Amino acid sequence: MRTVVFVKRQELELSGSLSPNALVLGDVDNDSAYELAVGSLDGNLLIFKGEETNPVASASGLGTITCVGIGDICNQGKNSVFTMSAEGYFHVFSVEPYSPKEENVKETTEEEKCDGGDEKTLGHQQESHKLEEIHKQQLSANSKVVLLADIDLNNSFELVVGFTDRKVRAYRWQTFVMEKDGEPVTYGKFVMLQMWVLGGQIGSLSLSRHSDNFPKLVVSQPGCNYAELSCDWVTRSKPKETESGVTHVINHPITNKRARNANISTEIIANVSKGDELSAVSGHLESDRFAMCTLDGTLMLIEEDKILWSLLVDHQLFAITKLDIMCDGHDEVVSCALDGETYIVDHNRQSVRFHFEESVCAFTAGLYSMDGLSNPPCLVYGTFNNQIYIYWDVCLPKISSLTLLDVMKKNDTFQEKLNSEGIEVNNQAGMRQIVQYFMYEQPGISKKECAAKEQDHDGDIVSLDEGTDNSCKDEEVFQVEEQSDKTKIEGKDT
Repeated sequence: MRTVVFVKRQELELSGSLSPNALVLGDVDNDSAYELAVGSLDGNLLIFKGEETNPVASASGLGTITCVGIGDICNQGKNSVFTMSAEGYFHVFSVEPYSPKEENVKETTEEEKCDGGDEKTLGHQQESHKLEEIHKQQLSANSKVVLLADIDLNNSFELVVGFTDRKVRAYRWQTFVMEKDGEPVTYGKFVMLQMWVLGGQIGSLSLSRHSDNFPKLVVSQPGCNYAELSCDWVTRSKPKETESGVTHVINHPITNKRARNANISTEIIANVSKGDELSAVSGHLESDRFAMCTLDGTLMLIEEDKILWSLLVDHQLFAITKLDIMCDGHDEVVSCALDGETYIVDHNRQSVRFHFEESVCAFTAGLYSMDGLSNPPCLVYGTFNNQIYIYWDVCLPKISSLTLLDVMKKNDTFQEKLNSEGIEVNNQAGMRQIVQYFMYEQPGISKKECAAKEQDHDGDIVSLDEGTDNSCKDEEVFQVEEQSDKTKIEGKDT
C-alpha cells in the first residue's frame, strides 16, 4: 500500500475534549463556502471559517455536547447548526455576519463582561459572526449519533438520533398555531415520528437506497453487521404486498470470515457514489454501495449484502466517511484509526494511506473553503491534546499505481507504432512484446547495415565497401586541396 503525504495544514486551538460525532463540515452561514463546526464536551460550540485560526462565532453553556450537525433542519430554506448534549439539550442556531454597527455594540459588551468578571468567557478574539439561537428543546438523553436527511423524499429533512441505550428515534420539525392575547401565534418544535429498538449497540446512522430509489435507513451493528429500519410514515411509489406483521428492524448479517470479533463496534457510511448512478441505457438507478469498518481493523465495501472487497489492517478503525478525493465524480472510502493512520480506498480496492502523527479522538472528511471561493476536499483531525488539524486541498491525481504500459498508452508515437503493427490498445500481451523488443531485444543498427538497406534508383544495392571508400577518399582529397590553397595564400602574403 502506497503512502501519501499532505503538507497544507492549519492548526486550531480548542478548549475541552471532543466527542467523535461533534466535528462536522458544512455551509453554516449560507455563503456557498464551507466552514467547520466543533462542539466540545464542556458545552462550547465553535465555528471556524477560512484561514482564521480563531473561531468566527461561538456559544457556551450547551451541556455535554455529543453531536453537531449542519443543514436545513427547520425546513426554512437555509442552513443552521444544531447541537445535542448527553443531557438531552437540543439547540438550533443561525449564523449571520455582524454588521458594522453590531460589531461596535459587541465590542462594548465584551469589554463590560471582562470588567465585571462574572461571565465565563472563552478567551477568543473578536468574532465576525453571531450565533442566534432560534430553537431550544428537551429531547431524550444519552444521544450518540445524529443524521439529518430527507428520508421520505418530500423535500424536507428529518432528524434521526441514535442513543446509547440501543434506541433510534426519528423527529420532524412541525409548526403550530396558537392564540396569544387574542392573536394567532406560530411556533414550531420537533415531533417524534417513530422509535426503533436495536439488538446491539449503535455505531452510526446513514441513509441508503434500494434499486428503485426507495430510501433505506441503515444503522451499524457490532461484528461488521447492519440493520435496516422500516419507516412507517414512508410509502413506496409503487406499493408492494406485505405481510400482516410488519418488521420494523430488519437485520442484515454480513458473513465475513476475516472479522475477528463478533461484538466489536462497527461504523457505516452509505450512498458511496460510483459516478454513474443514472444509467443512460436503462434509465434507472443502480443499487447503492456502502462501506463499513470495525475497531479490530476490518474495512469492506458492500452492495446488496455482497462483499465487493475487504481489507484487514493492523489499526483500530473508529471512523469512516466518503470523499471524492480525486475530484472525478467517484467517492472514495476514507477510514481513520485511533492512532491517526488514515486509509483511502476506491471502488477497485486500490488504496493509499496517510499517517497522522498523533492519537485521534474525532475525525471527519469533506469540503472546506480556505479562500471563500472554492471548496476543495480536506481531512480534519481532533486530537486528545485539544488541537484540531485541517489538511486542506488534499485532492490526489490518482490512487492506483501506474505501470509502464499505462504511461506508454498516452504517448502518440507509441500509438502510431501499435497501429502500424496492428496491435489494439487493450492487447496487453502485444504491447508488452513491443516495449520489450524496442527496449531490450532490438540489436544495434550500424552504418554498414543502414547502407546495405539503401537502394539506388535502378534497384541495385550500393556496395558497402565502395560507398565507404569513396567517401573516405573524397574527404582526404578535400583536406589536401584545402591545405594546398592555404599554403599558396600564405606564400603570397610573404
